[in-house]
Amino acid sequence: MELHIKSKFDCVFIINGDFFETATSLTFSEFDVLYITVLPIKHTLLPYTVKLEGARNTKAELYGGIRLDNNNYLLTLEPRHMTVYGFTRQDPIVQPSPVMRLFTLIKNGDVFSAYAMLSESLKATVDKRALAAFFEGYDRIEECFWRDEPLFYLIDSNEVAHLNKYTLTDGFIDNIEEIDSGV
Repeated sequence: MELHIKSKFDCVFIINGDFFETATSLTFSEFDVLYITVLPIKHTLLPYTVKLEGARNTKAELYGGIRLDNNNYLLTLEPRHMTVYGFTRQDPIVQPSPVMRLFTLIKNGDVFSAYAMLSESLKATVDKRALAAFFEGYDRIEECFWRDEPLFYLIDSNEVAHLNKYTLTDGFIDNIEEIDSGV
């Protein structure tokens, strides 16, 4: 099984005693117990340790882990801040991918703006209702940053991940198709 760690801040890791600069794709057994110590690069953030017991879904204040399919497990990390009074933190602005923007617009009820992100050929075959219906029942989206292909997982309320692929033409979404219906 491949472990993919997605961190919202710059950090390095100690995983079961070994040092890793990046952890976009590490191999482990689905029954292994992993201790992942997160060491932030920025001095205003604090380190912490995550215990993963096999490939079970887990959620806490600073991290969330989900088994995406039979071969992939995604661990998402949040920064741990020091408590400093009068300090306002600002997260860096990260430009989301087109499919992430599309999903966010649909979930926020802005179907018209989402529909404008589609190519003319896709608009000819899909109406606004069908576009919104495609994303119904999904709570979140995670991109496969460890792959060169434009793949993403749609995750439902039962924490089941469904693998999808999209294509772009001239900056517009030209196709979205489900590849795997979930674990």
